[in-house]
Amino acid sequence: MKINKKFALFSIFGVLLLGLIALPIARAQNNQGSGSGLLLSPTRTEIGGQPGEKKTFSITVKNVTNGNVVAKAVVNDFESDGVSGSPKLIVDETREKTPYSIKSMVSGVEDIPLKAGETKEANFSIDIPANVSPGAYFGAIRYSAIPEDQAKAGNDQVSLTASVAHLVFVEVPGDVVQSIKIEALEVQSKDGKKASIFKLPITASVKITNLGNGFSRPFGKLTITKGSKTILSDEINSIDPKGIVLPNSSRTFSNDVKGVSAPGKYTVSAGVAYGNGGEVVTYENTFWYLPLWFVAVLVLILIVLVVGGSMVYKKVSNKSFRKSGK
Repeated sequence: MKINKKFALFSIFGVLLLGLIALPIARAQNNQGSGSGLLLSPTRTEIGGQPGEKKTFSITVKNVTNGNVVAKAVVNDFESDGVSGSPKLIVDETREKTPYSIKSMVSGVEDIPLKAGETKEANFSIDIPANVSPGAYFGAIRYSAIPEDQAKAGNDQVSLTASVAHLVFVEVPGDVVQSIKIEALEVQSKDGKKASIFKLPITASVKITNLGNGFSRPFGKLTITKGSKTILSDEINSIDPKGIVLPNSSRTFSNDVKGVSAPGKYTVSAGVAYGNGGEVVTYENTFWYLPLWFVAVLVLILIVLVVGGSMVYKKVSNKSFRKSGK
């Protein structure tokens, strides 16, 4: 059996090409398996304490890689991203501390050596100053996984993306102002943008701003109605622990939209409570949904009416013309 030389050369070239493609993939997988990674539990701690009081808490730190690492610890301030409420860590050490910083309150922040797969407990103390003002204070205890040999060599520079953080929220009672404002209430389509009249709304989002000096954990109800009919009634920020809106920050809470299918005008409403629930802020907005099939039907009906009207007009005009000619 003869083998075509061109086919043989093409096959060899294909095998070599596949090998070149597979090699970096295999290397990447191996590097990923032996890379550095940590798992923290829980991911956040909420503490209430009086001025001059000391509070303690602990978290577990687990090395989820197949190599020995040193979990390097540091306390960072953070701020809200203004949308999802996700923290934006402030890692610039030259930047001035925020007025809500807990850096001077936290003790027990130490590096932790961890063998592959090992879990250890880290214990911390929060010392609330005696002269601290009532309100909210927060920060993040951030751990970076440094390979053991790299840590011993003194090279412990790790990017922010290679670290994990435990969020700490401290609330000091007293003259704490509780106040919120609903900035916006709108529906979005599948692409995440504000829904147009031709696109089916997928989510409804309410943007809430915390105007007070304490943590706000807003909750309430989102409703969508069409005329007198209620299409949707859902809870806002219902998952425990409830999402927190930081002081002087905004956060958007989203709910899935279901039941909107018929063409027409809809009303979306939000009633949001805060503090102990005694104060409720309301907001209302409207939107239209006109699916393309509905628009096509309307256009078709309009064409039929125009053509039909034109034919009737011509017919009547011809009759009048014939009568006037007699």
